Amino acid sequence: MNWIPYLDELDPLPGQCCPYATSSPFSIDRMLQIANTQKDDVLLDIGCGDGRIAIYAAKHYGIRAIGIDINPDLLAKAAKDAKQEGVEHLVSFKIKSFADESFDFKLKNIDETIESVHTYPTIFTCYLIPQALKLIEQRLKNIVRTQHILNIDNQNTNNNNNTTTTESLENNKVYNTRVVAYIFDMERWTHTYHDEQFKIFLYNHTSQDKVPVTVDSQNPWIL
Repeated sequence: MNWIPYLDELDPLPGQCCPYATSSPFSIDRMLQIANTQKDDVLLDIGCGDGRIAIYAAKHYGIRAIGIDINPDLLAKAAKDAKQEGVEHLVSFKIKSFADESFDFKLKNIDETIESVHTYPTIFTCYLIPQALKLIEQRLKNIVRTQHILNIDNQNTNNNNNTTTTESLENNKVYNTRVVAYIFDMERWTHTYHDEQFKIFLYNHTSQDKVPVTVDSQNPWIL
């Protein structure tokens, strides 16, 4: 097994808050299994690099997937690979900086051409170092928690109105937005599931806040 050393720097690459590292198909598939990926999910890979997570999700799970990164060369490779795999109609890659606090993760603000009943992605995937996870943790918490409440409210409203249209049936589903982190977990958020073998952490609306601990920076390793 090949191991890649963790880059123990606050800003490991110029203009980037996280180094580029790859994940294996086995790890990606396990991430999507843990997320209980369904056909009507929309996935956003945060800091997607060469897009392999989004491409795999589209090819093997048939879902709409988006990758964001600030490296145009990696995104160009991602688009090329998506076309080679025959999933260019299901994936898109955008130059976006998740480090910008004004970035709200709404689908229409990421890709205005996307057609979806969802306001936000239903699955977020993150292969990021702790410093980068800190930048998005609170925003993801807010999305996961508020979207669950809104979806429950929509379901109750539709049930009370006894609506039976196609649109109401779609809205009648309760979409549990979830976050899947690979290798590193969130500092202030308790995971609901942890795969110790693959180092995968799942977060959803039941995940609770926790008191942070100091991040160990003694060069942990990345799969």
